[in-house]
Amino acid sequence: MSTVVCPQCANPCEQAHKFCPVCGFPISEFNRTSDDPLIGTTLPGNYVILELVGVGGMGRVYRAEQKALGRTVAVKIIHPHLLGDESASVRFITEARAASRLNHPNSVGVIDFGKNGGQLYLVMEFLRGRDLARVVYEDGPLPFRRIVDILCQVLAALAEAHHLGIIHRDLKPENIVLEPMRSGGDFVKVVDFGLAKMKAEVATTNITSPGIVCGTPDYMAPEQGRGDPIDARSDLYACGVILFQLLTGRLPFEAESPTQVVLMHLSLPPPDPALVAPEREIPEPLVEVTLRALEKEAARRYQTADEFSAALRAAVGTFDTPSGRFSFAEATVICASCRAIVPRGQKFCGECGARIAQAQAHAPAPAPRAAPQAARRDRSSAAPPLPLPFAAREEDLAWLDVCLADVEGSVVAARIVGEHGVGKTRLLREFLDVAASRGDIVIQTGPDPWGAEVGYYALRWAIAGLAELPHDGGNASNWSGATPEARRGLLEIFGKGDRAADVRRHAWNKPAAGGLSPDDRRFIAAEALRWALSRAQQSAFPHRVLLAIDDLHAVDGASRNAFADVIAEPPLAALLIVASHTPGFEPGWGGAVRALGGLPKDIALSLLRSSVSLDHRAARKTPQSTGGARPSPRRDPSDGATADHVALGLPPSAATPAGLGGDAATVPPLYIDQLVRYTLEGGSDPPARMADLVAARIERLPQDARRTLQALAVIGDAADRATLQRLLPDIRAFDELLNKLAAAGMIEEHSSGIRTAHPLLRDVTLATIPAGVRRDLHAKATFDSAGDPLALPLEVQAIHAYHAQNAFVALMLLEQAADRSAARGDTAGSVLALRRGLDLARREIFRGELDDPVRAVLIFSRKLGEALARAGDLTDADGVLREALDLAGPGGPDRALVLGALAHVAHQRERTSEASMYLREAMDLARQGADSDVVQSLDKMRREWMAR
Repeated sequence: MSTVVCPQCANPCEQAHKFCPVCGFPISEFNRTSDDPLIGTTLPGNYVILELVGVGGMGRVYRAEQKALGRTVAVKIIHPHLLGDESASVRFITEARAASRLNHPNSVGVIDFGKNGGQLYLVMEFLRGRDLARVVYEDGPLPFRRIVDILCQVLAALAEAHHLGIIHRDLKPENIVLEPMRSGGDFVKVVDFGLAKMKAEVATTNITSPGIVCGTPDYMAPEQGRGDPIDARSDLYACGVILFQLLTGRLPFEAESPTQVVLMHLSLPPPDPALVAPEREIPEPLVEVTLRALEKEAARRYQTADEFSAALRAAVGTFDTPSGRFSFAEATVICASCRAIVPRGQKFCGECGARIAQAQAHAPAPAPRAAPQAARRDRSSAAPPLPLPFAAREEDLAWLDVCLADVEGSVVAARIVGEHGVGKTRLLREFLDVAASRGDIVIQTGPDPWGAEVGYYALRWAIAGLAELPHDGGNASNWSGATPEARRGLLEIFGKGDRAADVRRHAWNKPAAGGLSPDDRRFIAAEALRWALSRAQQSAFPHRVLLAIDDLHAVDGASRNAFADVIAEPPLAALLIVASHTPGFEPGWGGAVRALGGLPKDIALSLLRSSVSLDHRAARKTPQSTGGARPSPRRDPSDGATADHVALGLPPSAATPAGLGGDAATVPPLYIDQLVRYTLEGGSDPPARMADLVAARIERLPQDARRTLQALAVIGDAADRATLQRLLPDIRAFDELLNKLAAAGMIEEHSSGIRTAHPLLRDVTLATIPAGVRRDLHAKATFDSAGDPLALPLEVQAIHAYHAQNAFVALMLLEQAADRSAARGDTAGSVLALRRGLDLARREIFRGELDDPVRAVLIFSRKLGEALARAGDLTDADGVLREALDLAGPGGPDRALVLGALAHVAHQRERTSEASMYLREAMDLARQGADSDVVQSLDKMRREWMAR
């Protein structure tokens, strides 16, 4: 009979089983994965669901991928049979809002949440460790120091949660996940705040009101069992139960029914751990800590998580007393596979996963191990030279030299195309440094520091550098030799003329007479750039001019249009325009193209060997997922492990990073850099995906360092200490934190400010910030210390308001940003702003913070459809507008406008009868509503059709 592996305990189960006979996991739920309609679907935020990894009481947990970054996340979706239960839905929403404020290294982060097609969902970081229950089941009794270290990390997470007013309410070993550290010890994550609830909300909802018991009976505090109000001390009681269980191997109270267990917690004193497990020789200080944590009266327990943690650490301090009473060296054995020292009684090696034969030779006990807190990373004595040396790019540099040599009286265009992390920016920098040393004029530009695609930003920097203008563009006296069109373009680009705004009310209207059309603005912007290029070439003679545009895919659309237009119709000048961008991006211009890959594997391995001596034993372990994730079958640690896997620190069964496996023979330099740093920081089982590897490093940063990095990512690449102080007022000194982040290769400090060391680092940092934390950071980012608005570009204000979920302000600013982009001829920018507006409006239907979110969805759907039509994307425009029509109701001006837009799109698609039908209905509705402006506009469109 066919079997299926239980995702909880790895026991082979018959497919007919509903539950695993070993651990009781609901295997029948897991077996329905292949029929799961959610597999392959995409949630808002571009999260693609890949596979089911666990089933809980509230929902199903899936592994998913955030497509924009190629990053693995976990998605929790509430059970369909609970959707009709309003209390379950409210509990789910409460979980999301509460947990999204948690921002601690030892707490799982809730990145996003929402509702999609009737399904409520949470997006969280994806963990690859084992839960504490499974660790104890597989490894046997844990050493006392390890127990204390695990509990202290749990208490650190609870301390942060309790400070925010969040109570876990269901703490148990299954909700504590351990990820192994390469240096030894565990990195702990507390997961599933599924019953968490804001104390401030107790009066507004009855989900966990008196009389309704939530939690797991085995770990339930007496007051929780009675249905009385609970507080942080109830979580500490659960920690006491876990401590008792880890010390003795059993629960303090066990009975045949959950009700009996609850009654025992209410009435019986806890047994003495030392008497329950005399063979363990539990030291008296740990017994005292355990019994105090299990006091029936909350007032007699530890009052805070910090107090509990301090007591545990004090108890550990007595283990090494001169008397030696508590200085007990645990019996150990040596793993036959990897020679690691393993405590006696442990079933599997914690280093390589091999089964331990208890007859193996004894070994001396290892020296006491320091607690693997995230902050303990000082390895400067063995630190390799970082960043890694520039290597194996001779052919790419030679290609760029050929492009430069082709510059003889004409403009030459070239592009370097490669994925994030392959070294495009560094290659450009090396090439430009050599060119500048020869006397060539080098001008560099790129995306705005906020990542908001601020209109004309890259073009302003290019023109100012080429024409040697002040950063604000100067004035007419600085523009000698510029044509009238170029002068008008300079006024437009540097914001000295009339502000660009698309005054057309509808997509089918033409610009007002005498005004500049989007095509006009695009032309004068290109003319301004042609003038600047010619002026630079004249000034540089006999040397050459190089204009480098880094990360062209992230540059604003108006600037990209100008670069493309100038390359299509270049001035009479000798210069090289070279840009870098990611694959799949269409820049709008041709020229020579160089596809840049990673480094050859032999070079990558050489860099790794010269940088750090990897612990191959830690790197060979098979990663396991949490929350019931499907485990990999146990295997010999050397089985299938190629030399490449070993050298790169990858487990044999891990997915291969881009360019490493199959026929590919290259590795991205950024992955090598991050792998070296991850290894030095004590990480084991490095993720195969680059974004996952970066995220793993970020998640293990000390709390304040991580918060600082998060604030820098929100601010952008021109931050300073004053701005950091404004966003994080409780942190008094940033110098030490910034030094640590710089040493970790995560930030760089320049004269222009502080910035993340790589765009991918910033993107991953933003993607890993818990939703509630990110919302608060963006809300603060637009105001100065006095609470007054900062003079930020409109696009930046819109981005901050969007992520701050300030719906009304964000929708207003996004609409303005879309209009400005359209006026500049940047249809892509207009579409992007309107898509964000539509996404926000749809989310507000779920969040309920906007008075009429449905009408907001309708308005932005119509505007997006019109923008798509202007961009020539008529199929998508038709689809968006049809969705808007479904929301518009049977009559009214909104329906008339949507019908008018549909008529315009149908006419563009040469569907004459369909266009006429939409137009007639639109005019009828407009007349019924006495909207003369709409009637006149529609009638004008009708006459234009007839005139053609």
